Amino acid sequence: MPSPRPPSLTAPLLLALLLPALAEAKAWQGIEPGRSTGDEVAAKFGEPTTRKQRNARSVVAYKGDQALQGTKEVQFHCRADGIVEEITVFLSASLDAESVEGTFGKPQSKTFVESTFQKVWLYPQKGVTVYFDKESNVDAISYTAPKAAAAAGPDAKGEKAP
Repeated sequence: MPSPRPPSLTAPLLLALLLPALAEAKAWQGIEPGRSTGDEVAAKFGEPTTRKQRNARSVVAYKGDQALQGTKEVQFHCRADGIVEEITVFLSASLDAESVEGTFGKPQSKTFVESTFQKVWLYPQKGVTVYFDKESNVDAISYTAPKAAAAAGPDAKGEKAP
C-alpha cells in the first residue's frame, strides 16, 4: 500500500512570505504604495532587472536571477514623481483560491479580464487585486494604497516585463 503523500508546505510558506504584508495593505516587503519611492525600491532590493517607461508611469521590475524570494517577478509601478503607485507580484509557486480566501476573506467583488476571461478577485478596502490563471491558481497579486483600490480593476494588472 503506498504511503500517503505529505501535505505540501509550498502554499503555507508562500503565504507566510508574501501575503501577511498584503493583508494589511500597507506595505509589501517594506515598500508602501502611495508613500515609498522608486529610489527606496532600488536601495532595498538593488538595481532592478529592467526599468521601463509606460505612459506616465515607470516600471521597475525584478525577475529571473534577481526575482525576489517567492516570486517569478515583481513590478513596482511608479508615478511621474517617483512614488510607487502599485506593486504587482507574480508568484513562483501555486496558490489556490481557498488559500487566498483564508487570508483575505471573501472578495468584495469578482470580475474577469475580457480579453482572456481571466478570473479576478477585488479587495478594494485592502488595496488588493488577485488574478487567477486558467487552472484557478493565483497568477499575480497586485496592490495599491487602499483609497486608490476602488479605481483599480482588471486593466490595472501589470504585464510581465520583457
